Amino acid sequence: MKRFLCMLLAFVLTLSCSCLIISGSENKMIANASGFETENDVQVEMSPFLYKSKLYQMEFPSRQSYAIKDKSDIGDYTVSRELNDLSYTFVFPAGTTKIECMVSLNGVYDWRGFTVNSEKNPNYWEKDENGDIDYTKPLTFRRAEVLAEQDEYGILYRDYLKDRNIGGFRDYDKIYWRLSYICNETSYTEYFDIKLYDYDASEKYSIKTVNFNVAGLPFGVFYGENVAENQLLAGKYLSGNNFDIAAVQEDFGYHSQLIKNMSDFNYKTNPTGGVPGGDGLNIFTKDMPVYNETRIPWDNASGILSDGSDELTPKGFVYTVIDIGNGIYVDFYNIHADAYGGKGSVSARSSQYKQLAEFINARSAENDRPVIVTGDFNNHMHVHEDDGALYKTLYLECGLKDAWIEYHNNGDYFNLYKWHISGLEAWGNWDSVERFMYKAGGGVDVVVNDFRYTEVLNGNGKPISDHSAAECDFTFIKTSDFVENTEELQTVVLPENDFIYRLRWIIMDLLKILTDLHHLPDLFKELTA
Repeated sequence: MKRFLCMLLAFVLTLSCSCLIISGSENKMIANASGFETENDVQVEMSPFLYKSKLYQMEFPSRQSYAIKDKSDIGDYTVSRELNDLSYTFVFPAGTTKIECMVSLNGVYDWRGFTVNSEKNPNYWEKDENGDIDYTKPLTFRRAEVLAEQDEYGILYRDYLKDRNIGGFRDYDKIYWRLSYICNETSYTEYFDIKLYDYDASEKYSIKTVNFNVAGLPFGVFYGENVAENQLLAGKYLSGNNFDIAAVQEDFGYHSQLIKNMSDFNYKTNPTGGVPGGDGLNIFTKDMPVYNETRIPWDNASGILSDGSDELTPKGFVYTVIDIGNGIYVDFYNIHADAYGGKGSVSARSSQYKQLAEFINARSAENDRPVIVTGDFNNHMHVHEDDGALYKTLYLECGLKDAWIEYHNNGDYFNLYKWHISGLEAWGNWDSVERFMYKAGGGVDVVVNDFRYTEVLNGNGKPISDHSAAECDFTFIKTSDFVENTEELQTVVLPENDFIYRLRWIIMDLLKILTDLHHLPDLFKELTA
C-alpha cells in the first residue's frame, strides 16, 4: 500500500473565542506544531507540517491546439490533492453573525476567499425549532460539511486559487490566512501564516527527466523511414533539452547513431545490441553515476508473427540505482511492456506489471529509496484493461503514483471525463502509454513539478517515432526521516551480447516462427499497411 497517508498529514485548525474580546486588535502569528494562543484567546492546533503545496496549470500543452473546456481566459490552477483533502474546523463564539475566510500565497496582496456565513447566507448556523437562527450558540464550521454541499467554496480547493503571473509549476513555503468575523456587533481580524512544509531549502533537489521510445527497429524501412537518420535526430533532441536523465526503448541496431549527438551524457547503461537478442532498453545521465544495472526479461510475453511480436525479443526492464546528488539515491527503472490489445498481450502485460511490482517491493524492502519507473507501458490508465491491472498492481500494490495523473488530472485516477470528451486522442497527448510513475522512500519525498508530452519531428515536420517523448520534472525533498545510503553500489560494465548469444536467439526465433506461420499474412498486412 502506498505511503499516501504518510505524505498526506492530517490538518486541523480549531478557533475558539470567548465572548469577552478586546476590540480592534490585530495579530499575525506563525503556526507551529504545538499551536499557539493569540491575544484574543484564539487557540490554533495543527499537525507538525503539511505536505508541500503545488499549483497545477489546468491547460494541457499539446502539439495540437487544445484547451480544457472549463478553463477561463486568465488561467485556472489547481491546488494539489495533498491540500485538497485537508480537513479543519472553526469554532466561533456565540454572537458571531458574519465570517469571512481569505487565503493568499504571498501575504501581501491578492487575497482570495469567500464568506463562510452571514445573515444572508445562514447555511451553517444552528436553528431553533421554528427555523430561526440561534445566535446564542457558538458556530462550528467544518470544511467537510461545506464540501459535501458545494465544494467550489472549499478553501484551498480545486479551481479556487488563481495566479495570473505563473505559467506552470510553482511551490510555496506558506499559506497566509486572514479570518474576519463580527461578534456581538464588533469586527475582528486574525492572521495566520501556515507553514506548509518543514524542511531546509538546501535539502531540496530538482531534476529534469525524459522517456522516449526512439523506434530503432529496422522494420521501420517498411514504412519508408530512414531509421538511422531518425536516431541521430533522437539523440540531438535528448541532448539539446537539458535533461538530467534520459530513458529510451527500442534502442536496437542503431545505438551508435543515437549516441552520436549525446556526448554530454557521461553515464549510461550497457547496450544489449539489436534484434534479435537485445532488449532495446537504455538509460543515460548527464552527471549522475549509474549503479547496480540489472536486466530482467519478462516471464510471460505474447505474440510471434502477430500481436506485437513481443516473444521475438527479450523485452523486460532494466533496474539501476542513480546518484542524483545531495546524498539522494533513486531506484530507477526503465520498462517495455507487451504491445497490442489481443487477449494474450493483455494477459501478458498484467503478468509483467505483477513481476515488476514484486521486484520493486523486494528491492525497496532491502534498501528503502525513492523510486521512479518509466518506459513504454503500452497501456493507458483510463482504459482499465484487464480489470485495471496497471492501477491495481502498480498503484495499489506497489504504491506508485502516476506523474501525468497527479499533475494534469489532480490525482484522480478514475474521473478523466474532460479528456475523453476533448476530441483529442490519448496516444501521445494525455494519459499516453509513455509514463512516469514514482513514490517516496528513505525519508525523501518526491514531487512532480511538470509533465509534458512532446512529439519529436524531423526537418520535414514528420514524427521520427510512433511515440511522443514524455518529459517529467521532479523535485526531491529530504525530510527529518532521511536515511543515508549504506548499500555497497557497483558500477556494472558489460560487453554487448556476443555472437553465440545472438545465434542462439536467431535459432529460437526461427523455431518460434515455424510454430506461428499461420499468422504470416497478418504480419505482412501490418508491415505494409
